[in-house]
Amino acid sequence: MDDITSLKKFSPTADDIKVFTKIPESSVETLDKADKLMWYMVNTPYFTQRLNIIEVTVSIPDDIDDIKKMVDNILEVCRVLLNSNSFLRFLEKILTIGNMMNAAIKKTSPGFKLSSTLPKLATIKSQDKSVSLLDFIVEQAVLLDGECLKFVNELEIVHSASNSSSIVALSAEVDIMKQDMNKLSGRANDISQKCPADNHVRKELELFVDDVRSFVKFFQQNVFLLNEQSAQMKTDYSKVLERFGESPNTDSEEFMKMLSEFQTSLVESIKRCPHPLPSCVEHLKPKPKPTSPSLNKPKMVHMDLASSLKNSSLFKRNTQNELKIPT
Repeated sequence: MDDITSLKKFSPTADDIKVFTKIPESSVETLDKADKLMWYMVNTPYFTQRLNIIEVTVSIPDDIDDIKKMVDNILEVCRVLLNSNSFLRFLEKILTIGNMMNAAIKKTSPGFKLSSTLPKLATIKSQDKSVSLLDFIVEQAVLLDGECLKFVNELEIVHSASNSSSIVALSAEVDIMKQDMNKLSGRANDISQKCPADNHVRKELELFVDDVRSFVKFFQQNVFLLNEQSAQMKTDYSKVLERFGESPNTDSEEFMKMLSEFQTSLVESIKRCPHPLPSCVEHLKPKPKPTSPSLNKPKMVHMDLASSLKNSSLFKRNTQNELKIPT
C-alpha cells in the first residue's frame, strides 16, 4: 500500500505526459531511474485508472476482516445480554438490594437503567471505605445463587467490543465498501470499452479487466454477508436498548465502554470475595499467598452495609417507566 501511495504521489502531470511520450522506447535505458519510472508510468495505458483500482483491491480484504471482527464482537455482546439468564438473575439481586437500601425512605423501583446504575456500584462505599456496594452484591450472589455469576465469563468479549467503532460508523464503512465494489466494476468496464486497437495492449488490458472482475465476484459475496451481519448488529443492539430501558439513541461505543468497565470491576469484586467461589468463576480466585495464621482470616462483609448506604441516590422513583427485570 505504501508503494501505491508513493506512485500516486508521483503520477504523471500533463507536462510529464507531453515530455515523456516523445521519448522512444529505444532511449529508455539511457534515462536515470526517476525518469525511467516516469516514462513507464506515462506509457502504460490507463496507468492512473489501473493504479486507483489496484489501491482499492489491496485494501478491501483487510478492511473486510477488520470490520467483520468488530461486528462479530458487538453481535456476541448483544447475544449475551439478550439470552443470558444468569445476567438477569444478577440484575435482580442488584434491584432487590437497592430497594432494601431505599426502603427506609419509601423509594422502591421496578427497574433501572444499566448505563446509570452499573457504573455506580463499585464507587458507592461503606462508611469505612473498605467495601463497595458491588462487593456486597457479589458476596450475596455467591452465598445465595453462585451460578448467577456465570455471565461474567461470557461478557469478557465486551472488552474487545469496547475497542470497536460505533455501530453507526461500522454501518457506514460497510456502505462505503459496497460503493467501492460497484466503482471497481464500473472502472473495469470503462477500460474494457476503451481498449486500444493494438493487439498486445488490448490483450494486456483485457487480462487486467478479467482479474478485476474475478476479484469483484469473489469479494462481493463477502461484502454481501458483511452487510447482512451489519443489519443484524443494528437490530440486536436496538433490542438490547429496548429490553434494558435505554434510550434508542444511546451511543454504542459509550455503552460498550460502560459494560467493559463494569465487567472489570465485577471481576475484581469476585476476586475479593471471602467465601468459596462457585465453579463458574472459581478460576478468578487469586492463588493464596503464605501468611501468618492471624492474617489468614477472611474479611467478612456485614449486612449493615445496606444501612450505611441508605441515603444512596442509586435508585430513584423516576425509573417507573424503565426496565422491569423478569423473574
